[in-house]
Amino acid sequence: MRDPIAEIIAYNKPLLLHPVLGEDGKTDLTLGALRKKLDALAGSPFQFFRGTFHLNACDLLRIRVPVALPGTPEGLIVGDLHLENFGIYRGQSGELCFDVNDFDDVGYGPLDLDLKRLCTSALLLPGLAQGVRMTAARAIARGWADEIAKLGGRFPVPPWTLDKADGRVKELLQDKGHKTREEVAAKVAPDKEHRHLTGDKFATPSKEWVKTVHASVAEYVESLKQLKAPDAPAGWDVLDVAYRYKGLGSLGRLRFTALLGKGSARRMLEIKEARASVMDELRNRPAPRDRARTQTASIRRLQGDPWPRVAATHLGKAAALGRENEPDEEKIDSSRFAQDDSKHEQLNTYARQCGQVLARLHCRENAPVMFDAAWSPDGAARGAVEFAEKYALQVEADQKLYVQERGRVAQALGIG
Repeated sequence: MRDPIAEIIAYNKPLLLHPVLGEDGKTDLTLGALRKKLDALAGSPFQFFRGTFHLNACDLLRIRVPVALPGTPEGLIVGDLHLENFGIYRGQSGELCFDVNDFDDVGYGPLDLDLKRLCTSALLLPGLAQGVRMTAARAIARGWADEIAKLGGRFPVPPWTLDKADGRVKELLQDKGHKTREEVAAKVAPDKEHRHLTGDKFATPSKEWVKTVHASVAEYVESLKQLKAPDAPAGWDVLDVAYRYKGLGSLGRLRFTALLGKGSARRMLEIKEARASVMDELRNRPAPRDRARTQTASIRRLQGDPWPRVAATHLGKAAALGRENEPDEEKIDSSRFAQDDSKHEQLNTYARQCGQVLARLHCRENAPVMFDAAWSPDGAARGAVEFAEKYALQVEADQKLYVQERGRVAQALGIG
């Protein structure tokens, strides 16, 4: 029994319980974020897939669709994974690397849940022929299986850096590293002294929420000290606070950007609500004692060269994750591949590397389980592509139904 419309409503409705009001004390910024989400879900099957991980997780974990049975052991996985959840950033070592950059739904599940979801995202890429998308999905799966075989029991598993990169990933790793914190701050805070966040991705919250974010920043800095994180922003002032419209699946959560200053220097900090993993909720696992600390620990185990300044904090009573936004961060937007070379070599190269990076992520934390259990990486790879081919059709049907029933969703969420 599947009712994707009812499930979309049920997943997003709790976000309305703790609304963020604007500076006038009346405008509901949470409703504005959910309105943006509903618009995005109607945009394309790829966007719909990005914003409805809860549907995909339920279909896989409760075996509601064909070829959903897992073909791998279980372990710590990303969960909400797709081709736009990878990116370039500067790790704790100071080196640029390419890795997964979204851990909102990190938790325990079959390893091939990540792989099936990633392959499905390739089969939903907009502006490309079916054969091109299928080749990309196969490149992901093949890259993943081959990398597991290559790694063996190696430990530690190194990050994906310039010496391993190819294609667009290599270009980004070569080109990044030139922007400064101040240049990024000047872009989002263009006033003379760069003290005020402006732009359509920001909204000014009420004074009560500004006060809450100030307290959250202070707790975040203390958490960094406990973690002995390098270059923590201790002694920096909070110059401005804005509610942030960013992402797709997380639109509607508590999410803020804090602009920090010390003299003429500027830094950007993101603080985002740490909601329980969809995978844990579907399996009726107990509520997390501190979801943000769980996310922090998972990131440090799964990323090859972890974000240097990520730590747990709170937004009022809600667990939240704080992370400094670095100037080197970059991701490859999927729309770039629609205008790619005629043979789509760049897409296939990128897809293969995403599969390889995912394999490394899985092996870092789960190698003992992976190499102890009786299963076939090659078989799991073939199964992931087979699932993706069938499930992409399901996503397209769900998205078509959503477009037709969007008014019902908006009414249920109180969005005019």
